[in-house]
Amino acid sequence: MSRISSIWGSGPPVLKALAAQVLSFLLLLGVAQIISIRLPLWVWVALQGLLAAALAAGWGLGAWWRGFQILVPMALAWQLGNPISVWVYPSLLAVLLLVFGGGILTRVPLYNSGSPAWNELLTLIPVGEPWRIADLGAGLGGPLAALACRRPEASFIGVEASPLVWFIAWVRCLPWKRNCKIQPGSLWNFPLQEIDLAFAFLSPAPMGALWEKACAEMRPGTLLVSHSFQIPGVKPDRRIPLPGRPGACLLLYRIPKIP
Repeated sequence: MSRISSIWGSGPPVLKALAAQVLSFLLLLGVAQIISIRLPLWVWVALQGLLAAALAAGWGLGAWWRGFQILVPMALAWQLGNPISVWVYPSLLAVLLLVFGGGILTRVPLYNSGSPAWNELLTLIPVGEPWRIADLGAGLGGPLAALACRRPEASFIGVEASPLVWFIAWVRCLPWKRNCKIQPGSLWNFPLQEIDLAFAFLSPAPMGALWEKACAEMRPGTLLVSHSFQIPGVKPDRRIPLPGRPGACLLLYRIPKIP
């Protein structure tokens, strides 16, 4: 039972979202067999979405997933009365996998940091020092492109799991290929032994595992910088507020010495 709980807790959120839809459908199907009142289709669709959203909230999924749960039954109901070409669905699925495929497995959605975060990161990189900086989940490559041109003596490398997103980041960083590289793959397979500063804008879910990886691989005294998401149970050495949405900040964690 503990093994199942572990898989459920660490698995990608898309599995919980799918389970919420299936369970909601089965519950409403049972209710429909019991009650004798005939309800309009839109009522069942609304109940399906709201029940799935409630289950998603109870299972710890964020606001985006809860909204998605409500929209899915509506979209399916609309499609029943408005059939479209069969090639549309495989095409949409392919695009979604290219853009968000990495996040489905890593539990890391596509977040893009803005120029205020890049400017603060720049102040953490000493001028004239050959530091090695890694962007774990490089997204569209904004931070790396902005920093590589302003710290030419440093080396920058990003890793991105979603194929199309990686390609966009790779093209974006081509002008600074001398000291900036973007590689495809999972951040969990990226070695951190030679990194002086690792930057991550992930999600709350993987932060504990990221801290364990950083402590096991990075040298004592080097920096792990998280955008907005705190490592559970670990107090940051410094917090840099960022303008924009409430709670946005850079959280600085210095890797401790191994006792």
